[in-house]
Amino acid sequence: MNKKTAVVTGASSGIGKVIYEGLKDEGFHVIGVSRRGPNFHMNLSKPLNMDFPFTGVTTLIDLLVNCAGALHLDEHRVERYIMDVNFWGTWEVIQNLLPQFSAGACVINIASISGMRADDETPIYAAAKAALISLTKSFAKQYAGIYRFNCISPGFYKTNLVPGETPQELIDTIPMGREEEPERLFPVVKMIYETEYMTGSNIVVDGGLLL
Repeated sequence: MNKKTAVVTGASSGIGKVIYEGLKDEGFHVIGVSRRGPNFHMNLSKPLNMDFPFTGVTTLIDLLVNCAGALHLDEHRVERYIMDVNFWGTWEVIQNLLPQFSAGACVINIASISGMRADDETPIYAAAKAALISLTKSFAKQYAGIYRFNCISPGFYKTNLVPGETPQELIDTIPMGREEEPERLFPVVKMIYETEYMTGSNIVVDGGLLL
């Protein structure tokens, strides 16, 4: 009963799965949310929309990490889906869980460096992540002293967000010269949660790509 409770969306793969497992190892009671993961307390069996009911969570929530995301290289066929998953899905999760936040609860949204620069190949994804960064900062100001809202903007990480290997010409644009493993992002989540004076921040972890 004394355990802290965390909710992690997108918990069936990639960065979300790493954070889900990392928080369990840290002693949290973790509720995983996934559109396809059968082993979690909730399984959203259809694409996220703006009015899905969030049920099954009955305890106070100390930490919410929104990792659910979708990227499609042929965006013109799935524009609204990209925006629904990357922005509106996060909005809906926050709105539905807000009444169950504990005092001083922490929200961490996983954004992207795509939301911090022009992206002519996936403009809808970039727009959704830019909106997510802005939403994080707005909520941080609105709920300052009550709840904390921060986000993380990763660069190239080895996940299944994009199928196949990252082209070498993209790797060559990273000053540190390599992709990163998803496991290396968990210490950033832990740092944000433990830094009680941090709110409204967007932590960039990209190997220097934005330099």
